[in-house]
Amino acid sequence: MTRSDIAAVVRVLRGRFLTCGPAIEAFEATIRRVTGAAHVVAVSNGTSALRLLYQAAGIGPGRRVGVPSITFVATATQALLLGAEVVLLDVDPKTLVLTPAILEACGEKLDYVVPVHLAGRLCDMRGIAKVATSRGTVVLEDAAHAFGGGWTSGARCGDGRWSSGAIFSFHPVKNVTTGEGGAIATNDAAMAAELRRLRHHGIVRDGFAGDLADRDGGAPWYHEFHQPATNERLSDLHAALGASQCRRIAAIRRARQRIHDRYGRALADLPWLRTPPPARGQSPCWHLYPVQIDWPALGLDRRRFIARCREEGGFLPQVHYIPLHCQPVLAGARRASDLAGADRASDALVSLPCFPGLTARDQNRVIRFLRSLA
Repeated sequence: MTRSDIAAVVRVLRGRFLTCGPAIEAFEATIRRVTGAAHVVAVSNGTSALRLLYQAAGIGPGRRVGVPSITFVATATQALLLGAEVVLLDVDPKTLVLTPAILEACGEKLDYVVPVHLAGRLCDMRGIAKVATSRGTVVLEDAAHAFGGGWTSGARCGDGRWSSGAIFSFHPVKNVTTGEGGAIATNDAAMAAELRRLRHHGIVRDGFAGDLADRDGGAPWYHEFHQPATNERLSDLHAALGASQCRRIAAIRRARQRIHDRYGRALADLPWLRTPPPARGQSPCWHLYPVQIDWPALGLDRRRFIARCREEGGFLPQVHYIPLHCQPVLAGARRASDLAGADRASDALVSLPCFPGLTARDQNRVIRFLRSLA
């Protein structure tokens, strides 16, 4: 947090609105500038963003949704909550993301596919969109890890040129935080209007009852509910923090890239550790630094490795993620293949500390400890 972040929140506390106020629109406008999307709808968290985007896009009973098996569980469970069938897709074991080739090889009929930009690495969206379009499959992006990223061609994550919509997460560990928060970016005006209704109990203020509807501003108290919905609003406090952080997204991206590059230079020669491959054609805003470890070559299993990192190295690696097909909630889900790539990658995965506040001294400690295991 910076002084500017704190000052932005204090201004809201001293103002007239804690929620449903001007800070929301200001935050959404800032996200539009970062992503290039025509419309942005801010919501209470990334999981809510997924569910609302899915709902607005028509996901529900009788629909099949393709989801990569390496992702946070919400990518799949929010489709399940809407009554859809989830089909689990494999990932490239090196990049950890869905590829056009994997989608092309999928023999299942998919109504929707949700590429996940894992760790900040962007999927080949042009290629995925080409395959999806040829099959009549709607593309929705899970960009929870990728806010602020883009391609060297000038395309930006969330700009909507290859999907119907994209979601972002602003959890405290993400590239930009609102404390808790999320957003949906889309170029579809009708979808954006539906998303705004869904985040606010489904309220419609000028609906079918023409004699009562507030068409001229004379009945501001009137409203209707046309469908069951929930409260997924973001408060002005959260929005003010997010807008402040967005203003330095370029600096955040550079800081994360420096950390990513330094790990790559320092660890590339370790025979038992594989660093992430280059993200060619991309300008990512790295969220995580996932490495893959050859446990037999190291002489440790993952449990013991993480314990030693914590106890001897003074840092705690994470695992992103246990595959969805290994989770009880998705044990019965249809699989488009044997998911061998996801299994091979996940067995080797750990994520090293990667965040803008990571000092060179702390990163050196991580590097020295890992090299001491060689």
